[in-house]
This record gives sequence, C-alpha cells and structure tokens, in this order.
Amino acid sequence: MTPHTLASTLSKKFILEPVMSQSGVAIGFELLTRYTSLAGKSRNPFMVIENMPQSEKRDLLYAQLSELSPIVALLEEHHLFVSVNIDRDMVTMLEADARLGWLFSTTSVIRLEVSEAIDFQQDRDARDALQRLKERGIRFFLDDLGTGFANLEALYTGLFDAVKIDKRFFWEQKDKSIFPILMANIQRYCPQIIVEGVENKDDLAALEHIPLYGLQGYYFSALEIEDLPQYLG
Repeated sequence: MTPHTLASTLSKKFILEPVMSQSGVAIGFELLTRYTSLAGKSRNPFMVIENMPQSEKRDLLYAQLSELSPIVALLEEHHLFVSVNIDRDMVTMLEADARLGWLFSTTSVIRLEVSEAIDFQQDRDARDALQRLKERGIRFFLDDLGTGFANLEALYTGLFDAVKIDKRFFWEQKDKSIFPILMANIQRYCPQIIVEGVENKDDLAALEHIPLYGLQGYYFSALEIEDLPQYLG
C-alpha cells in the first residue's frame, strides 16, 4: 500500500495572481496553488510542495499545465505571461521527462519561476540544466531576490528574463534612501524587475519613481482561472 503523503491528504486549488504595470494594466499572472485540509484550514504551499516526493512534484507540474491549457490562447492574444514556480527537483524533471520539458517549451506565455533556494554559485549542475532548458525555448524568472538565498550571483548567469524582489526585502528597504540605488544596481544585470508585496497605496508611492517591469501583491486581487476572460474584458 502506498503511504499517504501530506499533499495527498489536502485539497488543492489553482488561482491567478496578477502582475501589474505601474500604469495599472495587467502584464501577466502567477499561477498559485492553494492547499486546504479536510477541516478547511489552509496550509503553507511552500512547505507542502517542499515535502512532496518527486512523483508528486511531477504530477503537480502536469496538473498546472492542464489547468493553464484552456487559457493559453487568451494569454497569447493579450500578450500576457503566466509564471509557474519550480524548485531544484523540478529543474531535473524538466530535463529527464522529455514530454514535460517539451510541453513547457511549446508556448510563449509560460515563465518558470526558479526557486531562490538554488545555490547558483555552487550548484553548477542546476545552472547548466537551466541553460540547456533555456536553449530549448523555456524562459525563466528568478524568484524572491533579497531573501539571502537568491543573490546577485544568480543574475550574473544571464538566465533570467525578469527578477522578483522578495516582499519582506521590499518592506524592509522601501523607505530607505538607498533603495532606488539597490534597484538600479539589480537592473544592470536584469532590467526587468517585479516587486512583490505591494499591499497598499503607501507601497505604490514608495515605487512610483523607480522604473519597474511589474508590481505584485494583495493590493491586486487574485482571480479564479475561469474568470480570466471576464477579467480581461
């Protein structure tokens, strides 16, 4: 009998969190997975996915592709991206599972958000795998810059179309005079920056004079996948 894993005891639901331009127009979305216990209690998605065996991580990637399939054409029509999070195990899967890698490379709208936990200075195998996947047409974002894991070393690789600034880093730094300088230094290596953790008008005001690719956070309401056509009007 196959033992129960944490994820197998939870219900999951996919939602889209908008990424907005500074002029207030959607430029793309992040596909998020929400996990809920039978008692209705939400569970931390990062912890759930981190503790999955590789087979469940592979199943999750296929499930995400299946959920996105009906809206890919709509996203292409509106020139919008959708990002999906991957960790170190999933990088390996995308190379080992030819069909999985092919599916992620067949559409221009998908971006893979690479976990900040990958050590780009030491983990040459991961870096080389990402480079090979990029050459096959898969496009990457770097997730959560500023956590202490994802550092500028990752940006030096040239692997990433955009970098996401960790929300806690943003909250800690946004009111400091050095913050615009930090953003300018990051843009030297990756011009497209998305700031996470935008939750109110004060957050917007802290960013209004810094040229950014996108803004993301609770200030912009998430939506159900099936509501995307209505959202786009």
